Amino acid sequence: MSDPTRRDFLRGTIGAGLASALPLTALAQKPGQGVPPAPMEAWQAAGGFRFVHLTDIHIEPELEAARGLAKCLEAAQAGKVSPDFIVSGGDLVFDALEASPQRAKELFNLYKKVIANHTSLPVHPTIGNHDVFGWARKNGITPATFEYGKAMVKDLLGLKETYYEFDHKGWRFFVLDNIQPAANAAQIYQGNLDRTQFEWLAERLKRTDPKIPIAICEHIPLMTVTPFAFPGTYHDGKWEMSNSLVCGDTVERLKLYRDYNIRLCLSGHIHQLDRVEYRGITFICDGAVCGNWWKGPRDGVKEGFGQLDLKPDGGIDYTYRDYGWRAVAS
Repeated sequence: MSDPTRRDFLRGTIGAGLASALPLTALAQKPGQGVPPAPMEAWQAAGGFRFVHLTDIHIEPELEAARGLAKCLEAAQAGKVSPDFIVSGGDLVFDALEASPQRAKELFNLYKKVIANHTSLPVHPTIGNHDVFGWARKNGITPATFEYGKAMVKDLLGLKETYYEFDHKGWRFFVLDNIQPAANAAQIYQGNLDRTQFEWLAERLKRTDPKIPIAICEHIPLMTVTPFAFPGTYHDGKWEMSNSLVCGDTVERLKLYRDYNIRLCLSGHIHQLDRVEYRGITFICDGAVCGNWWKGPRDGVKEGFGQLDLKPDGGIDYTYRDYGWRAVAS
């Protein structure tokens, strides 16, 4: 056997020194064993959960919007804590209101394809104004056209109704459809619940255990401060805003909500971002996945999504996440 070299000698003595410095338990462990788990977030330790809110996606074949949604989904699921589910907050496509039947179906199928290819999480869709087929009455579309209105989105997304409820880890979620035909000819749509839906919601709230915290998700905001920054909102000594921008039934619904444990109201539509705390309810108007319709940030709000951590006691931690999208057009 050959004599050991100086390098072999040094390697052996260094290795022995390291071994003597380690505790016996570490020496006995196999790789990957004994690694302490990552510390839990406070909301996790309390038995809470995380979900993400992706609103105003406005998917289309142009402007690399499909790639943008894919990137957003990947960012929403990255990190040490994965969300339990996704709420898509309306305006999934751009734009069923004015599209031909063929184009509208292509838009919804593109949305479904990207979702299917980039997440296995449950996705709870909300209906936005741009998801309603044909209401703009273009391309020869009339109310007699097949799948006119909300029939197409219900069919393609497999929805029995455009509003529904679900429960998750001690919270109850109501997903509402507040896109209604406009009462005047100057608008196509307006924001409010129709009577059937309002009465359904009132009955379901009445049947909900008062200890259960409630989240309400809809497209057009029930309450937001964002329109106060819009040019023209204030003129002739008065503040004015359309019910296509903010729901027209806010007073009636706030009166209904006062008697129940409603803790969160989520919306989108404005492509802006604010958080309002009022009467014990957190109102969040989230920024848009598409930003300025896939042409960059919208008035300083970057393309992003809402991340929400909910606690069993009704506590809410909210963060808006920029997913690093760079627009191909401006």
